[in-house]
Amino acid sequence: MSKAHEAFDRWGPRAPAPVRPSWLDRAVGFLAPSRGLRRIRARVATELIVRHYEAAATGRRTSGWKRTAGDANVVVGASLASLRENARDLVRNNAHATRAIGTITNQVVGWGIIAKASPKNTKAEDAWKAWANTTACDAEGRHDFAGLQKIALRSVVESGEVLIRRRWRRPEDGLPLPLQLQLLEPDYIDTARTGIKLPGGGRIVHGIEFDAIGRRVAYWLFPEHPGAALSMFTAGSLGGASTRVPADNILHIYHQERIGQVRAASWFAPVILKLKDVDEYSDATLMKQKIAACLAVITSDVDGSAAPLGTNDDTDSPGIDSLEPGIILNLPPGRSVEVVQPPTVREYGDYNSVSLREIAAGIGITYEDLTGDYQNLPFSAARMSRIAHQARIEDWRWRTMIPQLCGPVWTWAMEAATIMGLVREGPGVAWTCDAPMVIDPAVEGLAFQRDVRGGSKSWSEAVRERGYDPDEVLAEIAADNKKFDQFKIILDSDPRMTTQQGLPREPAKAAAAPAQDPPQEPAA
Repeated sequence: MSKAHEAFDRWGPRAPAPVRPSWLDRAVGFLAPSRGLRRIRARVATELIVRHYEAAATGRRTSGWKRTAGDANVVVGASLASLRENARDLVRNNAHATRAIGTITNQVVGWGIIAKASPKNTKAEDAWKAWANTTACDAEGRHDFAGLQKIALRSVVESGEVLIRRRWRRPEDGLPLPLQLQLLEPDYIDTARTGIKLPGGGRIVHGIEFDAIGRRVAYWLFPEHPGAALSMFTAGSLGGASTRVPADNILHIYHQERIGQVRAASWFAPVILKLKDVDEYSDATLMKQKIAACLAVITSDVDGSAAPLGTNDDTDSPGIDSLEPGIILNLPPGRSVEVVQPPTVREYGDYNSVSLREIAAGIGITYEDLTGDYQNLPFSAARMSRIAHQARIEDWRWRTMIPQLCGPVWTWAMEAATIMGLVREGPGVAWTCDAPMVIDPAVEGLAFQRDVRGGSKSWSEAVRERGYDPDEVLAEIAADNKKFDQFKIILDSDPRMTTQQGLPREPAKAAAAPAQDPPQEPAA
């Protein structure tokens, strides 16, 4: 046997030590042998599972790891307010946090998520456009529906969630639809109302009331924002006593991550501390740079015969407690001057880059979008990064914004249009989002054109992706073509007159003429 085999036999892996029955196992086995056997088997299985998963074991590597076994509502509920406050402070004062929240809203909403009645219903679309494309839909009268989408998503990213309350209006108010939307921050929810059992099997969890089968039936909201200046003068605390608002008039938008999750924390939660560290490190580095820009010296008096600093009255020789450009010091015996070496800041770039990449991953955007740094980024890498990020954008659109905000608002609007007699019955709706960002227009533009020409995407859908109304675009094209024909102007961009290569197009009659059979040669 070789030395390697001997060493393996001596120090190599061995089978785990057998599980020794405890005194309780022996007692149970003596009184009830079958139960004792099941108990030992359970202990053996548990130890085997722990051996297979290192993260489940207890030891040096997991000694400081605090793991909570609560459900989504227990884990999130107690931290909602603190996370919101910290995230808002970072957005106000940290440039990277401000850029992150702006990047997400611009990429997800863009020009706005546009509605189209499905099946086609001109009256319903006209009523929707008159209401949603104007500030009539906003209870504050400042934004159209696309603007409300951006503000709502901004609150979701910053605060974790947002509320939209339906406000019915009177017909004499002169609105296109007797309906307006009021956006509320999640602070309005009375989080203190939680763990309350209701008659009939209902319950209240973090200010949201559920019935016996788990449906949301009401929200407990404060009449004023708890942080408003007027709330301190309201009866009670935290903006007054909360009131019950039926869930039919409330939209609660948040990105759900766990099953049974009722509320959501800020998207900045995983990186709040990291962002704060980067901010403080940047300030410390700036101070370090200021110190490095200062020239300082240290003087020493070996024999103690020199005058104290600042008391040298000899006008023939300058004092050594000050420096001037080009000065030459003639020091007396026993005096020396040592220049202080300033600190360096060469490590700032590496630390900042690594930290910002971690922050970008935690928020869900690319490092380039977070920092605006596109140096040393090949085109292929930029394209792959954009493709991967586009999947997150589509998830935020079609799993959060459209089903939780856009779709219910369309239903509300069609209910109001039905009440006003503008439509008989509200139709369904199809939503169009902005097209993915074009990195290489010369190449991707042709691919986009092939989608339309090949039939995989309609021309109207392509126009809506860019934030325009297809009917309005068609009317403009028809008007422009009429003017071109009137003045006999032919442009290369007119597909009626020129080909894609810019060559004159043959008349339509010649193109539609039937093909003639080639002449037949006479038989020999």
